[in-house]
Amino acid sequence: MIASTAWRWAPTIISPSRSRFGSSSPDCLTAKEFALLEFLLRHRDQVVDRSAITAHVWDNNHDPFANVLEVLVRRLRSKIDDGFEAKLIRTVRGAGYRLGLPG
Repeated sequence: MIASTAWRWAPTIISPSRSRFGSSSPDCLTAKEFALLEFLLRHRDQVVDRSAITAHVWDNNHDPFANVLEVLVRRLRSKIDDGFEAKLIRTVRGAGYRLGLPG
């Protein structure tokens, strides 16, 4: 279930209305982008593997060999990371993805 209040993360506020408000104007997220962001927020500072992400975002109804997750992560990064010095979404090679500030 999605929280009814906004999450404050780094220099931004991410609201359930699918927007990130920071130093730039808000960018609307698609339902899949928001599902990915919500999942990463719930597991922030943890490495989350591909299978856990895809099970949450697609309910196990997608081809695990397709690159849809990588495309979705790139689209989400373009909306929440581009234009910000500190990148929130990190790829952990061979393990998955992690949402968190560097360090």
